[in-house]
Amino acid sequence: MDKQSFADKLFGAIKEYMDETVNNSRDPVDSETAVLIDSIEIEQIIMALAMDFAKALNDRDFEHLDGRAEYHLYTVDHLVELIKNNDEQNTTNLFNENRIKSKYEDCEFLTITFSEDKERAEVIYNVRTCIISAEDKYFKSLNKKNDKKHRISAGTSFTNCYTLIIKMDKGTWKIDKFESSEEYIKKT
Repeated sequence: MDKQSFADKLFGAIKEYMDETVNNSRDPVDSETAVLIDSIEIEQIIMALAMDFAKALNDRDFEHLDGRAEYHLYTVDHLVELIKNNDEQNTTNLFNENRIKSKYEDCEFLTITFSEDKERAEVIYNVRTCIISAEDKYFKSLNKKNDKKHRISAGTSFTNCYTLIIKMDKGTWKIDKFESSEEYIKKT
């Protein structure tokens, strides 16, 4: 990717991020009357963010694919990293080459751990997904990674463990890092 293409993608993603942040931000609050949000409310906000992320990542169809569906949920730093790694094109290629149609089903939160200053959180949760349809080679790849413990096929729901690092970014909780386990657990 040449420098101009990279810069265009970066600025486009940052513009989308800023537009989304502005559209989702709350009205300004008078700091003298502001009340601190308690931990339960913060956890609920973080859980909603994590669920939105899981839905954006898993409700995908190669025929109507948005390779940036979850980009508005990321910090600018993470967006820069994704653009450098050509994430959008890699996602599009994966879904198109394998003709993947998938849907989010639900999630189960395991832990939410806050940093001491409450500006960062680590969220570990299981996300249940169903691959509605895909090429056989994709299922073979999933089953190979799964070490054949449980066979995944079209219509089979399975769980994947996600770990998110979330941080406060310009007054809004955003995802700064994402990891997914390679082990899939079949749900019956």
